Amino acid sequence: MAAKSAQACASEFTLCLVRRDIDAALMLLTDNVVFFCSNGSVIIGKDAFAATMTANWKIVTDYEYSAVESNWIAESDTVASVIYSFAWSGLARGEKVGGSGRGTRVFSRDGSGWRIAHEHLSTGQWKPQAN
Repeated sequence: MAAKSAQACASEFTLCLVRRDIDAALMLLTDNVVFFCSNGSVIIGKDAFAATMTANWKIVTDYEYSAVESNWIAESDTVASVIYSFAWSGLARGEKVGGSGRGTRVFSRDGSGWRIAHEHLSTGQWKPQAN
């Protein structure tokens, strides 16, 4: 089921990934979702996203993820966008792995609620500037 707000969609999606609940995560994505990843890969569609995540989860254990410093830069009745900083860590083949960066998510609202239509991840930290 889609989320009741873009903010709820963002929170629920993060929780689904941390719990490794791919079925619940997929319910929060549009069918033609597009992910641009910080390693340069592009993932198009729910099936490709599910395959990528389940493959990663087989390799990475003790997974931790956090998203902070969210700044909602656009919101209307049908679309919303947020930029945020993220960090993740875990163990892969007995070695500590992790990364951090900034992300942008674009949400769309359909008849059943809010879903993620696009996510763009990049390396580096987002530092908001004072106005």
